[in-house]
This record gives sequence, C-alpha cells and structure tokens, in this order.
Amino acid sequence: MQFRNAARLCVASILSIAVLIFSGAADAQGSRKFTLTVTPMGAAAGDKMIPVAASVGVNVVLKSESSEALSKVLLTAKLNGVKLVPEGGWKADGDNAVLEIDTLNANEEISRRLNLRVDMAPLPPGKQVEVSVEVKIGEARVNASTKFPVGDCAAAFQADLTRLRISTISEVWPTADEMRKPDTTLPRVRYFRVAMRRGDFANFDRLAAGYQARLLSNYDFFTEGVRYTTRRWSDELKAFAGQDANPGLCAVNKEMAEGIRKTINYVSARLEPPLKAYARAMDQLRKAVGAAESDDLQKIALRLAADAGAKIENPPASVFKILEQTRDLLKDTKPTAEQLDNLSLVESVAWIEAQAMRSKKLHDLIENSITGITEAQKKNCVCAF
Repeated sequence: MQFRNAARLCVASILSIAVLIFSGAADAQGSRKFTLTVTPMGAAAGDKMIPVAASVGVNVVLKSESSEALSKVLLTAKLNGVKLVPEGGWKADGDNAVLEIDTLNANEEISRRLNLRVDMAPLPPGKQVEVSVEVKIGEARVNASTKFPVGDCAAAFQADLTRLRISTISEVWPTADEMRKPDTTLPRVRYFRVAMRRGDFANFDRLAAGYQARLLSNYDFFTEGVRYTTRRWSDELKAFAGQDANPGLCAVNKEMAEGIRKTINYVSARLEPPLKAYARAMDQLRKAVGAAESDDLQKIALRLAADAGAKIENPPASVFKILEQTRDLLKDTKPTAEQLDNLSLVESVAWIEAQAMRSKKLHDLIENSITGITEAQKKNCVCAF
C-alpha cells in the first residue's frame, strides 16, 4: 500500500512539472511584446517653424521585446498638414502612410525614417503638426506620436508687406509731391506784427517770414534730384512689398535694411532742419513765457490770449485760428506791449510748427516704411529655412 501511494505521488509530480513546462512555452509563443518611439529629426527637432514645401524627417523606432520573431508588422502613420515623400518603403494610403515589415526578429530594434513635406501651414505661423504612428502585429497594437511646429513664414511676411504697401509706402510719393505746393488755406498776412527781437527769437521770425512767403512750399522738392530719388525709392519699395510670397522673401537682413535707408537719405536729410528748428523754437518759447514742458503750442496760445484779455470759448484746433480770434477780440482792448510781443512770438512759432508738421508727415512715412519691413520680417520670418 505504501508503495502504491509513493508511486501515485511520483506520477503526480511528474505530471505537474510537465504542465509547468508546457505552460511556460505557450506563454512565450503567444507573447507579442514590442515598443514604439516616434521622434522628429533635424530641423523638425528644434523650436523653429518648418515652412511650406520644406521636407522633414521623423524617426520611427520599433523594438521587439519578444523571445520569438514577429511577422506581418504593419505601421500606419496618420498625417495632417504634411504629405508623404515615398521613400524607405513607406507608401501612401490616402492621406496616410503605411510601411510593411515581413519579420521583426526576437529582441531586434529597427529604425525607419519617415520623410514628410509640409503641405499646409497657418497664418500667422504657430501651429503644431502631429504625426501619429500605429504598429499592428496580429491583434496587438501600439501607438506613439510626435509634434513639430510649422508655419507659412513667407506668406505671413508677404501679407504684412501688402498692408504696409497699401497704408504707408504708397503714400510716400504723393506726400513728397505735395511738399512743393503752397498751402493756400494758411493766412497770407500776420495777425500780430513782428517786434524787435534778437538772437534765437529774431531767427524764428525770419524763418516764419520765409515759410509764410511761400506758404510752406519746399523748394527742395522742385529739384529733379530730390523728386527722382523719392519717386524711384517709393516705386521700388512698392514693387518689393508687392511681390508674391516665396521662401527667399524672408532673406531681408540688416544690410538690406540699411541699404534701403541709405538710398533715401538724400531726401530725408532735407526734412530734418524744419524738425530741429521746431524743437528749438518750442523750447525757447516755453522758457520765455513760463510754460511747462508738456504744454503744446495750442495750450500756450490760449493762455497768452486769455492773459491779454481774449478768453476764447470752444477754441479751434488751429493755432492760426486761435490767433485770428484773439486779434478780433482784442480790438477794443489795450493789451500791454509784452502781451502783444508774446502773441507775435507764438505766431512765428506757429509757422515753424506748420512747416515741421509737413516735413514730419513725409519723414514718418519714410521711417515707418523702413521699420515696418524690418519689424514684419522679424515677426514672421521665424522658420527654420
């Protein structure tokens, strides 16, 4: 009896060991473990935008963690905003890309480059394109994805250039042409006679007399050199800002911007003297009449008019109109010589201001055209190529 029991226990143990061995083998045979990583390569791995039509690479790495070979491996890449460049075994499947691998050996790691071309990009640049890859081996599936930024930098730059061309650059030549023409809306006679003044104040009176005599017409803009330079510069800048978008459009650099500025210096140098004269005239006027640094000419004119006995209700924006109303209101009063002298000085500075504002308009159009190009380039041309 003891022998029979021992024999039965021995048989049971052998059967148990056999089951364990068989079960371990089945588990290994049915195992389909693998990992997948997807990473951008080259320029796509950086922070800069990838522009339209540029090609980039995505590295797809598949690693087997199985103890046996895996067959019929299917990789599917879902693409949005990018198109497949059919290389390295990848084939187009509608908008997606597929790659078939016959066998993935045990513990083998394979790498397959997925080449893509940027097909669509937003304006302004700033979109992340996602490439999602799925690996299917039998019933087992694994997904991984990556992102990289894309943008149509050249088109965004061109859009800003178009707005600049319409709003600013196109106004340069008409404004320059107006510089030679008199402003017939301005008064032809003075409202307050010029007093006997010396130094800077006498110079201001002389400047004002010259500006009034020609009603702000700038003789420099009668000369062919100034007119030709301005017209040629504005036409070339309009052509540049009106060109079609292309990757080379973003090649604007510091040297090019300096060249644009240098070619118009012949004209802009003639706009600076009136601006400097106005700044000095206002500085001297404020000191002479005790005005604050923030007081503009209109505020000073109204205060001096009130001091002389002419309080103006609902004052006009034009200093010349303020002076005209002041003259009329003072007809039946007797302001002091100092008060009249101050009003006369304001009138001289008003002419200097009028000439400066005419020059400033053209000066600002030129400056804003140049800085507008450089700022638009800096803002939009952030792509990798």
